[in-house]
Amino acid sequence: MKILKKLIKWGLISILFLMIGCESLYLYAKITPKLEIDKVNSFLFYDKDNKLFSNSSNKEWISLKQISPNLINATIAIEDKHFFEHKGFDFLRIIKSLYVNFITGKKLQGASTITQQYAKNLFLDFDKNWGRKIEEAWLTIRLESHYSKEQILEGYLNTINYGGIFGIENASQYYFNKSAKDLTLAEASILAGIPKSPSYYSPLVDEDAAKRRQKLILKAMVKNKYITEEEMEEAYNTELVYVGSEERSSLSSLMYYQDAVISELKKIKTIPTSFLKTGGLKIYTNLDMKAQVLVDESVKKNLAS
Repeated sequence: MKILKKLIKWGLISILFLMIGCESLYLYAKITPKLEIDKVNSFLFYDKDNKLFSNSSNKEWISLKQISPNLINATIAIEDKHFFEHKGFDFLRIIKSLYVNFITGKKLQGASTITQQYAKNLFLDFDKNWGRKIEEAWLTIRLESHYSKEQILEGYLNTINYGGIFGIENASQYYFNKSAKDLTLAEASILAGIPKSPSYYSPLVDEDAAKRRQKLILKAMVKNKYITEEEMEEAYNTELVYVGSEERSSLSSLMYYQDAVISELKKIKTIPTSFLKTGGLKIYTNLDMKAQVLVDESVKKNLAS
């Protein structure tokens, strides 16, 4: 009994010191220089003729008030339902994901919050060592210390990848030829599903996969009381017409090409890992757009499945 009491006592003391340590980190973060989060860094991809074929920079930065509540709610429901409650880290979700992944032996669940994902967006996705993760965690704390939740969410939605199109306003114009503030529930739930895996969940690449992801998002919105069951069914059964550029729409393999280029970049040790240090990259590739069109047409014709 005495041993149990001692364990409880030292456990409570440890938790107290941990809480004091965490609060100290956030207080220290407040006196560090404020990060500029309204300047979007970029990947600029050029083909073999030095023509720009993809630009991740977002010239259409819009305020949170200019974004449809449907898109905001869909994003929070699927990415980080406790976003407005935590201080950058969802510890219960972390514990749950570790348990599920341990039991299954596979990485089935992630636990990154929107703030953590936004911190990662400020880095090039190269190094995956512990130093990088610690730096990302510190950046998460700095973001939470200097900015409101609304400002962090605004920055996140203005920078994430919607299938080779970066930022929600650009994505809304590209897929549906309308402003982000006018997105319907059906349109918003499709777009909110893309960032999970842009080269897989883009409706221009695989509409069936995009619809499966949309269903998952709509169910999450029902569970979190953003919408009703009836609204979910109506949105899911709404037939959507995607606009997009004809050339880009036909090149579903282009995003895979970009992913392959990024994989090659990971092998180059001289590139700084942080967008905060580079301000973006110009990437020159050997892409032959005409050949890419032929490859894409051949795949669609002969390997439809």
